[in-house]
Amino acid sequence: MREGRFSDKVVLVTGSTRGIGRAIAVAFAEEGAKVLVNGRQKEAAQAVAEEMRGRGTEALGLGADISDPEAVRGMVEEGLKVYGKIDVLVNNAGISLPPQPAEGVQREGFEKVMAVNLTGAFLCCQAVFPSMRERGGGSIINVSSQAGLFGEPGLLPYCVSKAALLSLTRCLAYEWSPYGIRVNAVAPGFVAGGMNEPVLKYEALVSTLSSRVPLKRFAKVEEVVEVVLFLASEAASYINGEVLVVDGGMTGYRTPSILQLTSGRGR
Repeated sequence: MREGRFSDKVVLVTGSTRGIGRAIAVAFAEEGAKVLVNGRQKEAAQAVAEEMRGRGTEALGLGADISDPEAVRGMVEEGLKVYGKIDVLVNNAGISLPPQPAEGVQREGFEKVMAVNLTGAFLCCQAVFPSMRERGGGSIINVSSQAGLFGEPGLLPYCVSKAALLSLTRCLAYEWSPYGIRVNAVAPGFVAGGMNEPVLKYEALVSTLSSRVPLKRFAKVEEVVEVVLFLASEAASYINGEVLVVDGGMTGYRTPSILQLTSGRGR
């Protein structure tokens, strides 16, 4: 295992059996952390952890549906039993419904998204809090979305859950800072991976979505990962209650500028 920024740390990454979560878990491990890999299916989490150990890093696979309070409690207890502490929590697990008009969203689907994206993150935060408080600090990073800042047509449950996650981030940062616990969020825009994998095979759609980004491309997965690692590191020791938007400038580009309007290029 290589020495790195997190060589003395234990990190729990939810939803880390695939996509961005897996990339985050691997990156922490490669920087020396002991990583708790989480997925709804224990076998999948153990398989990822075994693969990571095969690369010379240290990892433990933990199965848990994070929308289930008992499962979350058991996952954290097992992690603490093995490693004795959890220094960093990355709330990455998230789901979305297929795009649909707001009036067509069923209550069951809405609540399912909220249960994972918001309630699940809250339960994980509560579960790691006692250990972090006892040890005098820790870092929590919530993976939200640029869609949580402004919304996206057709994705109401996802957008609402990610917006609420930003509020959760700020509330916990204010309440838990006296215990040395920093709570921050990352809000990615379009990412070439993770939940967007099905989109990437449609070149016309990718081109259209990319045109909405000043940098004219999707983010690379590693560009999001590096921001998560930064927020967990000592380099970000004075950053608390913040949302780092990783969207290639899209946030400030959503409303046509005066230049665009006067040149006939306004949307």
